Amino acid sequence: MDDFSATLKTVQNVFLFFLSFCLAAWALLVDYRIYVAGIMLGACASMINARFLAWKINKLAAAAIEQSGRKVTLGFLTRAAIAGFVGLIAVRYPEHVALTTTIVGYFFAQLATLVLGILSIKKSKK
Repeated sequence: MDDFSATLKTVQNVFLFFLSFCLAAWALLVDYRIYVAGIMLGACASMINARFLAWKINKLAAAAIEQSGRKVTLGFLTRAAIAGFVGLIAVRYPEHVALTTTIVGYFFAQLATLVLGILSIKKSKK
């Protein structure tokens, strides 16, 4: 589990760097503000979902260790509701947020985790 927490912390650090880069782009590139706002909104939803999933996985692991009869789910409906809410914001305010880049931003945490996993595999082989 420590490796999982370390990976999530690294993804969070990459996310914060990416968000600061996007904020600078939002401030400097006035013509592309709606697109940058969309990718920031989608990336925020992605990171919230990743943190929520990590919390649920830790809860599932704790329930498996204590072998309680309680049913623990991974919270798919909650994560889908978060993504749906962010999509609704993008649809409701198209003059401020682009829906296409919001959808692209949804995949930020997954792609960052994939890239970090590939890099750690390459590093461990050396």
